[in-house]
Amino acid sequence: MNRETYLNTITSKYLVPHFKAQGFDIPTNIRMACSLTSGRGAKNKAIGLCWNDSASADNTFEIMISPTIADSSRVIDILIHEVCHAVVGLKAGHGSAFKRCAQSV
Repeated sequence: MNRETYLNTITSKYLVPHFKAQGFDIPTNIRMACSLTSGRGAKNKAIGLCWNDSASADNTFEIMISPTIADSSRVIDILIHEVCHAVVGLKAGHGSAFKRCAQSV
């Protein structure tokens, strides 16, 4: 299984029902990849990133997880964090709506 398939499988099989049980719907327009998270390359310290759906031509949230993260439980932790951004909207930042979603899931 490649990394992107792993991220999609975890999201569809586990995260979607878990978020739903907590009252949150994960948008269906999310694309996930293991990728460097900015133009600074390997020196970048960001380990996850969620781009707003308005940034892509097909209105899809783009979630990137750094390929430097080898621990699968940490990858899932980062994925959950970034999915929370897509759920509440990136304008929410790490404010109360994000915190409520993240703590619920």
